Amino acid sequence: MTVSNIRFNIKKGYTVLDNKFIDQYLSETPSPMYVFVYIYALRCGSEGLSVSNSDIAEKLGMLESDVIKAWKYWKSKGLVNLSGNKSEPVVEFISFAEKNSMKPPQTEKVKIVADKPSYSPKDIAAIIDNNRSAKELLSISERIMSRPLTPKESEILIWMYDSLELPIDVVIVLVTYCSNNGKPIRYMEKTAIDWSERGISTSEEAADYLSIFTSYGKVLKFYGITDRGPSASEKKHIDKWILDYKMPIEIIELACNRTVENTGKAAFSYTDRIIENWNSNNIRTVKDVERSDNEFNAKAEAKPKQGTAQRQGNSFTNYDQKIYSDEEIEKILARKKANKYE
Repeated sequence: MTVSNIRFNIKKGYTVLDNKFIDQYLSETPSPMYVFVYIYALRCGSEGLSVSNSDIAEKLGMLESDVIKAWKYWKSKGLVNLSGNKSEPVVEFISFAEKNSMKPPQTEKVKIVADKPSYSPKDIAAIIDNNRSAKELLSISERIMSRPLTPKESEILIWMYDSLELPIDVVIVLVTYCSNNGKPIRYMEKTAIDWSERGISTSEEAADYLSIFTSYGKVLKFYGITDRGPSASEKKHIDKWILDYKMPIEIIELACNRTVENTGKAAFSYTDRIIENWNSNNIRTVKDVERSDNEFNAKAEAKPKQGTAQRQGNSFTNYDQKIYSDEEIEKILARKKANKYE
């Protein structure tokens, strides 16, 4: 794993720890190790040393993931900023002199390692020994997969639980889904990051998300699309059908089939009008759709019959009356006049 070094531009023979740090933050910090990380980073900066998060972890006898947590904690307190991207993140130290002033705080940017730490077998063993939940997670995952975990799988699972801080039941939902659907470890890793960023914190939320996610592919297949994922606008339509309208997937399939039959393409807006109409009429099952179709067809057949009956019941309005010209009318009148005097 490539590690980015933390760089410092200052070089001094001593370490300056602001009294405000001691007065305001020392006693309330949730872990003494967070304080050690902060102070050791200052110490390295005083001599212009270049260190990585793994170097700090080794020096202080802690996990690299805890070093990352320390940086995140100090960010929440406004002492550092974390920026950059995942491949090359940056930590910005904010000086106490500027922190509470009206001026924008002065910052010093230094590179840090990406947010995904590595776990050695020794690290994993230490976590398992000190955390019953972590040990339970690996044990349950082995039962789900019906085989022993590989070292890589164990590392990824511990990373999800320890670094991403996903609850054990959420990780188990993900492991079960990946095992049942033959998803590779890389897929599990990417999904875990996505769930962490979305704030998924319960097994119910994880299951709901998986239901929506798998539905995207199903709906595309209903349209005959198998070579791509859904666009952002298509996802919005599908989310509305499933989350807002709570339409069963078989009803959505019927609407998609009718769309293709009537338009010859995957017209999401057309499908949306069908489903919106069904939702307004409380149609939720295939039988509901069949009953609605029968009622519609019955009304359509009744309309022309009703029109015929009206025409048959009024002979005057149905009589094909001849239209006469003025000349013909004059001849008729003249003939009637002649007959009258005969």
